[in-house]
Amino acid sequence: MPTIVGEGPATFRMELGVRIHWLLGLFENRQEAADIAGVTPEHLASYIRGSAKPPFELLNRLASAKGVSLDWLATGEGSQFVESDTPDGFVAVAVQPDGDARIGDADDDDAPGDFLFRRVWLSGLTRTPDEHLRIVINRGDANEPVIRDGDQLLVDTQDKHIADDALYVFVSDGRYLARFVERLATGAVALKSRNPDFRVQTLSPEDVGKLQVLGRVLWHGGKM
Repeated sequence: MPTIVGEGPATFRMELGVRIHWLLGLFENRQEAADIAGVTPEHLASYIRGSAKPPFELLNRLASAKGVSLDWLATGEGSQFVESDTPDGFVAVAVQPDGDARIGDADDDDAPGDFLFRRVWLSGLTRTPDEHLRIVINRGDANEPVIRDGDQLLVDTQDKHIADDALYVFVSDGRYLARFVERLATGAVALKSRNPDFRVQTLSPEDVGKLQVLGRVLWHGGKM
């Protein structure tokens, strides 16, 4: 049976490949795009040729990195770029809304707006899609002098795997707690503060399974 031009999955992949090729041209080089996508440059080439079908998550990473509309990338219809007030080259990371934006006890109701990060810097820090990043405002002195009251914590809400010596934001009794983690040989987990006035909280293996983890802290910043 002869191939009908303009129909079928092969044609769709070829047309998608043209749009992917255009998107990759927005990056400094193919390796940079491959690093963000989490694949090799050879994989990207196969998507351009239409010989392989790219995963949705990969397309989302590439599109998000350059503010390109995922709908346009998938269909070729509509605007190429996502409409946004964010300056070119920057990423707007949302603050956890309302009262959930605070760690510890805070009486003020003024939550800051989105935080802007340079795209190049953020891409070098994490491959997590922008929509899974959040800013949490630290309140209290549990981790002073490392982290102070009012510091901003950049949290990867996709990373909930507990690893040694990492800083996580946990949900406890309706509040967010920032704690460093140490895994013990018994399977228990110690939640530690940097302030020596705060005691270490040791959780049994059973309690560890009940932990509510918002995510891992990738970066923190504040006033000098």
